[in-house]
Amino acid sequence: MEKNVLRIVLGAVFASLSVAINLMFYFLIPSNGTFGLPYYAIPLIIGGVLLGPIYGLLISAVADTAFGLVVGYMPLYTISSLMWGILPGLLYKKDYKFFHLALVIVVSYLLATSANTFANFIYFGRKTALGTLPIRLLSLLFNSGLIVFVVDSILKRIESLLPIESSKAYIPR
Repeated sequence: MEKNVLRIVLGAVFASLSVAINLMFYFLIPSNGTFGLPYYAIPLIIGGVLLGPIYGLLISAVADTAFGLVVGYMPLYTISSLMWGILPGLLYKKDYKFFHLALVIVVSYLLATSANTFANFIYFGRKTALGTLPIRLLSLLFNSGLIVFVVDSILKRIESLLPIESSKAYIPR
């Protein structure tokens, strides 16, 4: 019972942080809706890693829906948010290694970018989807490194704070 309450509270915190970060960048860096910075994914990744893919799915869905209620909801963009929450929960292994984390984040980023490109194609057309793809792929190089660094730093700090079974950043399911 206590572990379930901890998971629910952490999930709510991660979803709230994701929405707050997403809104901050959305209003600081205005765009036409076809390009954004993925720093909102940091709490989604941490939630997926710590709580597993099911909670990662729920956290991502709640965060994306809440963000959509504020700025306008376009359902196909939810796919990329789900990638950020589910894939780290599925691919990240309990025996923590930095390069494994980096690989998980890069794979998640590539799939999220693919999902966003597909959504751009459906919502805005072929020219917009292909026109924004180069900058998306270029930003992947810089942003993935920054996201890996931040997630790695946060996971190391969370290990000592949470009641967990092992010395790894992982809450047993």
